Amino acid sequence: MSKAKKRFQDLPPAARTLLLLLGVADAVLRAYALLDIAKRPQEQVEGPKELWVPALSFVNSAGVLPLAYLKWGRKH
Repeated sequence: MSKAKKRFQDLPPAARTLLLLLGVADAVLRAYALLDIAKRPQEQVEGPKELWVPALSFVNSAGVLPLAYLKWGRKH
């Protein structure tokens, strides 16, 4: 038995709103982290910037990766 895929339009309004808010939050966190890493010298970043940038740009992490960078990827 195959299960029909749910389309976004088929979701309840509360679920659609939640997904949109999570998407916006992820985009904002990702943009902030990328701007921060662009301005920060390598000496203030844990790990190579050359790995953080593509990871932050292309890995779909629902906001987890930008939060990880902001918490543990920066030297204070």
